[in-house]
Amino acid sequence: MKDARKRVLFHSDDIASRVCELGKQISTDFPEGNILMIGILKGSFVFLADLVRCLDQPCQIDFARISSYGNGTVSSGQLKITMDVGISVEGRDVILVDDIVDTGLTLHQYREELARRNPRSLKVAAMIDKTVRREKQLELDYCGFRVDDGFLVGYGLDCDECFRNLGSIYVLE
Repeated sequence: MKDARKRVLFHSDDIASRVCELGKQISTDFPEGNILMIGILKGSFVFLADLVRCLDQPCQIDFARISSYGNGTVSSGQLKITMDVGISVEGRDVILVDDIVDTGLTLHQYREELARRNPRSLKVAAMIDKTVRREKQLELDYCGFRVDDGFLVGYGLDCDECFRNLGSIYVLE
């Protein structure tokens, strides 16, 4: 796996700049602060860590681990929450943070689940919006980069749990 051919799609400097732009936009949108940032594990952890360091106000952080893939590579369409948030979202400004939106199924369903818990507001942020396989329309309030297609790794994105540690985002070839 370590010898896989890959090509840089987004350099680490460009990612850092874009993430800070998103952080400034979130800070402008929520000047009172105290946002609850919910990262979808595992892929979002790098993006979320950098994003919260770019906020001008305090925030709280929690994580959820969700899947609609099971053991396969194609979504089953059934949401499986293997670890839910521990902080109540009721009455809170919440931003759901993910690494990549591909089919949109998992994130759409989890967003609906969180909406039933009565947050004051619920926004979605993703590092990558990959549109070619979109099955469920999902509005991203904060988006790092849009791509058409390609298997991406680095900056939290993985292939069989490898490459998450890379500072840039690559396309596997």
